[in-house]
Amino acid sequence: MRGGGAFPMPECINPVWPCALTGAASFLAGFSGLSVVIHGSSGCYYYPKSLIKAPLHGSFILQEEVIFGAGTRLRSVVSEIMERGADRVAVVNSCVPALMGEDLASELDGLPVLIIDSPGFLGDAEAGYRIAADSLLKEAEITIDGVNVGGICLLDPFWRGNMHESERILAMAKIPVGAVLSYDQLESLSHAATVTVSANPDYAAPLGKSGGSLLGLSSLKQTLMYAADSIPGADPSPVLKECDKTEEMVVAACEKYLRRNDPPVAAICAQSGYAAFFAELLVRYLGAERPLILPRNTTDTPAVTDYDQIRSALNSDSYDLLLGSSYEARILPDAAFAGIAPPNRGRVTLGSRPLAGIEGTLHAVELILNAMMDQRKKGR
Repeated sequence: MRGGGAFPMPECINPVWPCALTGAASFLAGFSGLSVVIHGSSGCYYYPKSLIKAPLHGSFILQEEVIFGAGTRLRSVVSEIMERGADRVAVVNSCVPALMGEDLASELDGLPVLIIDSPGFLGDAEAGYRIAADSLLKEAEITIDGVNVGGICLLDPFWRGNMHESERILAMAKIPVGAVLSYDQLESLSHAATVTVSANPDYAAPLGKSGGSLLGLSSLKQTLMYAADSIPGADPSPVLKECDKTEEMVVAACEKYLRRNDPPVAAICAQSGYAAFFAELLVRYLGAERPLILPRNTTDTPAVTDYDQIRSALNSDSYDLLLGSSYEARILPDAAFAGIAPPNRGRVTLGSRPLAGIEGTLHAVELILNAMMDQRKKGR
């Protein structure tokens, strides 16, 4: 969508990475007890619905309602959801209603509704996730000594594995878990913890103090030692020992690969945190040169989500390993490929695969080595 006149607005047509509306919906849809309504057209509903794989509702506004107002339709949708037994409803505003400037709070007066103004033109999925988190987490109550697990997002293909691995590691270190952000009961926010650690640092959940990241062995060790300093009874030593054993396994596997193969020349197209994680593995354990990184989201480095720019960058050199999505796999069909960003078409994945924690590091190294070895078999 593009605005005109004195209100210029960026386009919201990029299929490579989701918009702010989708990010907001992904945060909210992770909470049981909270029904999520997309206030917008059918397209604004079906796009996040296809990616999030969670129950969503839509107002499905029509052309005439863009002119005469869509508040009545929205109230009708929310009221119907409440009549079906929903305890709480969150409404995520899309581009067209946001530009119309309707007063949704007045339209929904008297209903237990959380309004999230996160139209797609505000930014990427990470921005929308943060907007929704900022709004909902204002209601949280910090009541326990422990940690919340943040960075869990239904858009992330590794979210379920990250969640299970984070909980396993924290239990091993005798660190209580407060809320899981965001895949938990809504009532979990009433007994949140003082510190939040992140399984995926690109999905920020501002609750309590930031306690670091569980992504990568070095970050994991620092994060657990920091948390243990302030939590009575915590003991990170079993996890630290397992980290040391894990690193030995990784070194052995990579050294075996390098006896017969050269270090890979890699390109990574993924979220900034995951891209940096894989880049460190490649450089540290496989002796690779610093990979080309085309980040999906903006951090200190601008995002690269224009498909023509991605194609140009990937075709500017010769890469034998590609970590990214199906979009990039089409550009470099002869490179070894591992899917670490959605979509990953042509594959069925039902199990819980982590990138965070100890098992996440092992899984990441497996992805790299197996992709390279499988591609070499094809080339024989």
